[in-house]
Amino acid sequence: MDKGFKKMLGIGLAAAMWAAALAGCGGGGQNGGADAPAAGGAGTQAAGGSQGEQVTIKFIHKLPEESRMQYFNEVIAEFEKENPNIKIEMNAYGDEEIKDKTRVLLGSDEAPDIFFTWSGQRITQYVDSGNALDITKYLEEDSQWKDSFNQSMLECCNKNGSYWAIPWDYDSKEMVYNKKIFAEAGITKLPATWDELLADCQILKDAGYTPIALGNQYSWVVCHYITTLNGKLVPEDILNANYNMEDNAFSHEGYVKALDMVRTLYDLGYVNQDVNSCTWEMSQAMVQEGKAAMVYEEVPNLVNYENSLGDDWGYFDFPEVEGGAGKAGYITGGPDVFMVNSESKHPDEAIKFLKHLTGADAQAKMVYDLGFLPVIDVELDAAQCMPEILEIIEKNMKAPGISEWLDCALNQTVADTYLIGCQTIFDDQDGAAIMQDVSATAQEVAEDQ
Repeated sequence: MDKGFKKMLGIGLAAAMWAAALAGCGGGGQNGGADAPAAGGAGTQAAGGSQGEQVTIKFIHKLPEESRMQYFNEVIAEFEKENPNIKIEMNAYGDEEIKDKTRVLLGSDEAPDIFFTWSGQRITQYVDSGNALDITKYLEEDSQWKDSFNQSMLECCNKNGSYWAIPWDYDSKEMVYNKKIFAEAGITKLPATWDELLADCQILKDAGYTPIALGNQYSWVVCHYITTLNGKLVPEDILNANYNMEDNAFSHEGYVKALDMVRTLYDLGYVNQDVNSCTWEMSQAMVQEGKAAMVYEEVPNLVNYENSLGDDWGYFDFPEVEGGAGKAGYITGGPDVFMVNSESKHPDEAIKFLKHLTGADAQAKMVYDLGFLPVIDVELDAAQCMPEILEIIEKNMKAPGISEWLDCALNQTVADTYLIGCQTIFDDQDGAAIMQDVSATAQEVAEDQ
């Protein structure tokens, strides 16, 4: 696997994709949930390691669903078996909850040793706050571990020449569709362009179906559409300059067009009209229950459609925009990462567990059990994988690059303004006004720095 992929500044664009086993940083996507119970074996009091000291590592992540907790429980059990002096105390919180929960916990007596976040500015905020441990020395001391990663994914964790996080999985997005609904509507060819998508949406609407399910209660959902469309409509150099705050104007017409294109879906009745009150889970159910034809979905969630629809689901690439000034063929996504608390009393043990999580066995198991996409070059048994996952890995390998989640790539204050716009676009605020607000916020942030 070629590990020398070029990562474009700010938005994580890579010049080449990973080989036979790679792939996802969002602003969201896996289903949220409440506090999950602590997990992992009880550990033993037997000595282990060089000193035999019994230690507990507190570990939090954003995957509280039962099947995903089972994966972590099994990986933790194996780790504790190999390291009887280390106990992993795990808790999990859903997408939205973990953002605030992590900040609260880091300021408490219950602070985790290892905590989850997304890439881009999500990493930077913990570096700037002093909560993140610089883990560069651990990577430099173990070149085999460092070299095992897809290097573009690892470089997403590099800020100002130091590494502050470890990539764990990679997420990307596909248009998922209900094959039975498409067949009933007479659609035999999947749309490859935006105009073809609109034409199919009209056919589906006329057939009595909601063409696209859109659950935008949390605006990262539409933000993912905008991430994708910005990459197709805005020249790469301008996009990088804006996302890196080298140019705070956000004046290219492609930004406005991206927002207006999403608004068009709403105006034409091609999405459910309760977009801002509809939850992400509700939009998924609309497709799974045969009420809607399509949804823009994250790869780790494809197993849900396999379980609910059997052979009656499929996927296709987000349509290209003819005449767009950006890059065609780029995929939307980013790595999910883990960071070590700078105040951890056991950083060596925390790193040891992260090495286990990103080792070949745990990464392959992640693909088999969860359908997630790995960040290392790992040999996979096709018989244990969903064929769609292997197809996506192969397809992503050939993609010219990656557009990192907009709400992760941007400065958080600027991203928050953009996210508000991703909801108000359905409340009669036009794209031009939204981008004026984004530009004004970016300029204010730049002046304060």
